[in-house]
Amino acid sequence: MRLWGGNYSGDPDRDFWEFNRSFPFDRRLVTEEIAASRAWVRALARCQAVTADEADRLDGALERLAQQVQADPACLDLDAEDVHSFVETRLTEALGHLAGQAHLGRSRNEQAVTALRLWIRGAADRLREGVARLVEALAEQGRAGAEAVMPGYTHTRAAEPITFGHLAAAHAWALVRDHERLADARRRANVLPLGSGALAGTALPIDREALGRDLGFDSVSPNALDAVMDRDFAAEFVFACAQLQTHLARLAEDLIWLSGPEYGFFELPESFTTGSSLMPQKKNPDALELVRGKAARVDGDLVRLLALMKGLPAGYQKDLQEDKEAVFDAADAASASVVVMTGVVAGLGLNREAMRRAAGREELMAAGLAVALARDGMPFRQAHALVGSLVAEARQTGASLREVAGRALAVQSPGVAARLDSVLDAEQAVRAKAARGGTAPDAVRESLAGAVERVRRR
Repeated sequence: MRLWGGNYSGDPDRDFWEFNRSFPFDRRLVTEEIAASRAWVRALARCQAVTADEADRLDGALERLAQQVQADPACLDLDAEDVHSFVETRLTEALGHLAGQAHLGRSRNEQAVTALRLWIRGAADRLREGVARLVEALAEQGRAGAEAVMPGYTHTRAAEPITFGHLAAAHAWALVRDHERLADARRRANVLPLGSGALAGTALPIDREALGRDLGFDSVSPNALDAVMDRDFAAEFVFACAQLQTHLARLAEDLIWLSGPEYGFFELPESFTTGSSLMPQKKNPDALELVRGKAARVDGDLVRLLALMKGLPAGYQKDLQEDKEAVFDAADAASASVVVMTGVVAGLGLNREAMRRAAGREELMAAGLAVALARDGMPFRQAHALVGSLVAEARQTGASLREVAGRALAVQSPGVAARLDSVLDAEQAVRAKAARGGTAPDAVRESLAGAVERVRRR
């Protein structure tokens, strides 16, 4: 069944018909399309465009169709042009000509964007729930490793001692921002376009505010022409997915290289690794590599949407049919990645001895030594240069930094020399970073608790 064609003398070209059809992918919007149609029918009854009896019959048939779709997805196997014509076809099978009244005053232009806004609203909610669970998994591991000392890195080189809990909190807070970013995207998607017609609005006395409340929208679109062409909300949602995927990729990268045998800080859960077809000893971090790789895919979805919208004239254009697959793909990739990453994090094992051994290199306490000298009265730049020269001497002579500094500082800063053992101790260095946001165990626990509290807000 086509929703158009009264002024045509024949059928569309078959190749073009298949090229034009969107039902193979926009069928995912069927639940949202039915919900919007039911709300529209109720709005028609409120403004007396249809009788109460007609509205009841239409609403009942739509409700039964929704139940059928849920119970038997095979009923979607139909050569429909799009999800809107599918719903009207099924409605016509149930009610005959009365089914056409459900489309009274409506355009597919507004139907398409309404269903997409409803779908994104639900997808954002589901993604936020998944992100919250991942943050909680990171917090649980971080609390367990709040005192597990390990190296922190800049430029992929060991820099200063931190704790595993500090690393977990860093990734958790990035995800907190994703959680909030998805909420922002949901809020901007939650605007009702229905009642906009094809571009000029509807001639029916529809109470759009009541219609919006019926569908759970926060507000109604203020301009019909803008409403049917706006896909900002879709691009914003996909950007939120892309930023989330970037953060997941960064977490994946840390877990990949720090779990390798050269570091051995972490043991990945076996159930999230795969073996090699040739090398029997391998346990490859394929789950994490796929999460990392899907960042490129979701970035591509974002670019696809932005390029799609560029240069379109005002009004609905068929180009916009290309919006949905990018949205679906980004949401699917991000959602699956969040689930997999939560499983990896929850099953992660910590090799505390390997981490502590790597963090115990005295050079990692060089910055702390310079700060100690400055607090003892030496100008910081002078202290920085002095510690740098001591590190160079230790490297050249093969002596330990403790030995070299002990000799030099006995004269220049005897107070610091007397407490070199604590200054050059990784645990003490970590505990010294006690300011809010630092790597001291208590600061880490506070940070992790704050991250969990933020994602538990609705």
